[in-house]
Formats: sequence, structure tokens, C-alpha cells
Amino acid sequence: MDDGAVEIREEKRERREEQRRLIVRFVAAVALDLFTGVYKRAAGFDGSDPNSGTETTENEHSAFFWAAIFNTVAHLFCMLVIFHIISSVVVLAARRMRSLREDCDLKLLCGFICVTISLCLMAYLRWWVTC
Repeated sequence: MDDGAVEIREEKRERREEQRRLIVRFVAAVALDLFTGVYKRAAGFDGSDPNSGTETTENEHSAFFWAAIFNTVAHLFCMLVIFHIISSVVVLAARRMRSLREDCDLKLLCGFICVTISLCLMAYLRWWVTC
């Protein structure tokens, strides 16, 4: 009879540990998503720039287009991670949470890579195209 209670306690402990690990991924996804939003506005990808009516050479360059696309893809990866974690934590067992955690890690890595590519393209535009 004690074996059943020990098993249940062990399962609950394992579930709490997996939830803690997923919380870290959730915080990272929210932070990266906030960064993509701020970066989108600062770079002028959404047209919120007061000078957006005046087209510059930088905005006409194809690197600007690709930087905006990579920023949008990074935003989508972050939103997928946030959605998966919020919708799944309540109903999944600890074993399934491990696979969810690995999936979230992969999506966060892809989002980080997309943001990095977008930042590199904007640096290219700022330093070499506008000189």
C-alpha cells in the first residue's frame, strides 16, 4: 500500500519539476516576443514610424523586406511556444511534458535564430547600404 502512495508522490514531484522547466521556457518566449514587438516598431516594419510616408532607400532594399519577414517568423515561433505551454500544462502528464519541453526548445531556438538574422540584415542596411 505504501508503494502506491510513493508512486503518486514521485509522479507529482516529477510533474512539478517539468512545470518549473516549462515556466523557464514560457518566460523566455514572452521576453523574446516582447523584443520582437519592440524591434518591429523601432525598425519601422509595421509602418508606425511618423516618417513612414517618406520612402527611403533603406525601406526599398530587399534586405529590409527579409528582415521584416524573419522578425515576423520569430514572433510566430514565440507565440506558438506560449500557446503550447499555456494550453498543455494543465492536461499533460510529466512524460508528455518532456516532449513538449523539447519541442518548445526547438521553436525558441528557431525564433532566436530568426531574430538574429533580422538584426544582422538591419545592421547591414544601416552600416553598408545607407553610407
